[in-house]
This record gives sequence, structure tokens and C-alpha cells, in this order.
Amino acid sequence: MNPRFAPLQAALERPPAGTRRLALAFSGGLDSTALLHALKECVPALPVRAIHVCHHLQPEAERWAAGCARQAAAWNLAFTRLDVDVTVTNGGLEAAARDARYAALCAELTADETLITAHHGRDQAETFLLQALRGAGPRGLAAMGPIARLGEHCHWRPWLDIDHDTIMAYAEMHGLAWIDDPSNHDPQVARSFLRESVMPQLRQLWPQADRLLARSAAHANEAAEAIDTLAAIDLEQASSADDTLDTDVLDRLGPARAKQVVRRWLARAGHDRPDHRHATQIVELGGSRLVASPVVAFADTEVRLFDGRLHAMARLPCVHGDFERRWDGRTPLSLPPGCGTLAIAPPPRADLALNVVLRRGGERVPDGSGSHRRVKDVLREARLPPWLRERMPLVYLGDTPIALGDIWRHPHIRQLAGEDIGAFVWHKSRA
Repeated sequence: MNPRFAPLQAALERPPAGTRRLALAFSGGLDSTALLHALKECVPALPVRAIHVCHHLQPEAERWAAGCARQAAAWNLAFTRLDVDVTVTNGGLEAAARDARYAALCAELTADETLITAHHGRDQAETFLLQALRGAGPRGLAAMGPIARLGEHCHWRPWLDIDHDTIMAYAEMHGLAWIDDPSNHDPQVARSFLRESVMPQLRQLWPQADRLLARSAAHANEAAEAIDTLAAIDLEQASSADDTLDTDVLDRLGPARAKQVVRRWLARAGHDRPDHRHATQIVELGGSRLVASPVVAFADTEVRLFDGRLHAMARLPCVHGDFERRWDGRTPLSLPPGCGTLAIAPPPRADLALNVVLRRGGERVPDGSGSHRRVKDVLREARLPPWLRERMPLVYLGDTPIALGDIWRHPHIRQLAGEDIGAFVWHKSRA
């Protein structure tokens, strides 16, 4: 091989550990065409499948897909076409197309396949700049890594350190033909605007701009890994068995470390990722002096403060105090959305004439000495979080309250019901 192209071959000789088969995301463009050719020539022992994702965003999409199929056949390589529907969201068309593409690839990959893509040094530099312009932190500025996860699969970018000109020269030397997608030159597309208008001017003053920006991305990746390591240690100190966070510990860590703990905590539980503003608000919840439970809500996630601890959950729907259901106690009762279910264990032998409602305010329950106590005081002493108090079911037998969820039950419940009723079990709704 021409010595100039030795780095291309060397990069392909170090696949991720455990790689048995490769699946190349094959757009038919310059980079993926060159990579497919290099895999065929330089790594013949490793089976390769070309996967073309057709987004149907350009009039030439069908022609491009057919051309990719012909090229794979000419090189005697396996080929798969995937068709996707691109639904534009707040992130724009480019992000929507990328999300649809990777979702389709992830679903298509077999258990023994490693996804390989032709991202290179110029892509890395562009991604770093795009992330910086979005105000990203170290993890975002780290741009792309040579090895990443795509669902349960490995995603390999072997040419991430290779410059674009080397790939172009390789393709030209081998007489390769490739697709030129017009969207790559569309100034309305952020990446294309950077590629066509901004990067050429940067290179006039800084000829090594691509390499230097990619180096900054590598530095950001090292910083992000160090931050993640520290956040993992801090999270173990701040979290408890019920997966809540101690605000006193967060306060001692300081705002910067505390925000990293909050992000890692939410990600571990599968909740939405907060932006910088929301992360700051969550950390500041610990200093709140509100009587009611304060909350920070974003996307589909809520973080609430109670008893000096942060609780994360899916957004709770509003509750309506007019809920009322007759219940025989024999089978679990579904409560309104966000309120969970109520059951009796073990179930009663005979039907009970129970009535279940949600709190409306002002309720009182007997204390066993002939007096009554306010329900709000009972729940407060039980340390039930405020957002659960308004969703807690009250169980009546006739006009007499006999249970408050699984928090309280009437001291003379057996006499009232005529039998020994099992334990009330309130399965609270919480993400």
C-alpha cells in the first residue's frame, strides 16, 4: 500500500475486542465508500455487511440506494437497505434524520455485529465546534469517541484521527465513485454551513485547525472521564438505598460537583437529562424554605424536596378530589393516574361494602380514645411526602373512615367490619 495510506490500514487492523463481524453504515458518500473499499482490501478475514439507510429526503434517494446495492454486489459484499420515516422535532431535520438512522441501525444489527462508521478528523472538528456553539460542557465537547455504545452494540469509528484529504486521495487513487449529497452543501444545515463557510476561513489562518480542534475534543474527553469518575464517588456518598439524594452532602460538595452528581443520579434512574439551568435549580432546592414541597420540573421529570432529600420521579398528573369508588376489597382497586393501586392482603373472604375517595381537606379520624385527629397531622407525623398526601386513598365503611392508604387503620376495624380485615397495601405510583 502507498505509505500515505498506511494509517488508514493500520486503524482498521485494531477492531474493538470481541468483534466478529462488521456492519458498515454505507451512505454511498466519499467517506463510507472509501471505508468499505479499504475493509474489503485490508481486512478480508473479517466479514463485512453494508447497510444503507434511505431517509427519502432527496429526490435522488431511490437512485442512491440502488447505486449502493450495486456497489456492494460488485465487491461481493452483503448488503441491506433500511427505509426510515424522518419526523422533524425541535432539534431540526438533521438531528431527526440522525436519530432515525441510528435507531434503524441499532434495530437491524445482529448480536455478533459491530457497527462501523467513516467519521474522520474533519467530522470531529465540526462536531466540537457545533457542540461549543450549543453551550455544551466537557462531555459534549468531547464530540465523538473511537468506540461508543449503540444500544447493546459496539460502535467503532476507526478513522477518527484520519484527515479528510487522505481519504479523498485514497478514493481518487482507486478510482472510486461516490454520491455527492446536495444537503452537504446546504447553508441552512448547521454542519454544512460550518464545513462550507466557516472552516475554510479558519484554515486560512490556522492550517491545522481540524487537527487542533480534534485535539481539544480529546482533552475534553479526558476531562469528562475525570468528572464522571469523581461524580460516581460523590453519588455513592450522597445517595441512599431508596435512591434519594441527601442535600446536606450536596451542599458540602459545592455547586459544580453537586450538579454533576444530580446529572449522574437522574441518568442512572433513566430520567430526563437536565440542562444547566435546571441542574442549578435542583441543587438550590436544598436551600428552599418553602412550607410546601418545592419542585423542579423539566421534560417528563420532576425533582422534589422532602425531609432534606431530593426525590426524582416522572411528572405526576393533577389529581381531582371528586374521585369516589365502591370497592368490595376482593381485588386490587385502580386509583386515578399518579395515585397507584389499593389492595387488601390477604383478600377478605366475603365482599366488603367499602367506599374509596381521595382527600378533599378537613378529614378527621378517630384516635381510639374517643377523640379525633386531623388527617393532615397523621400524615405529617408519618413523614409521608406532600405529593403523596394528596394522592392517598381514604377508605370508608359507611360514614366511618377505616384506613388511610397503608398509613393508618381504624383501631376497632374488626368490630366495625365484622371480621378481621387484612393489611391495606397501597402501591404508590412513582417512576
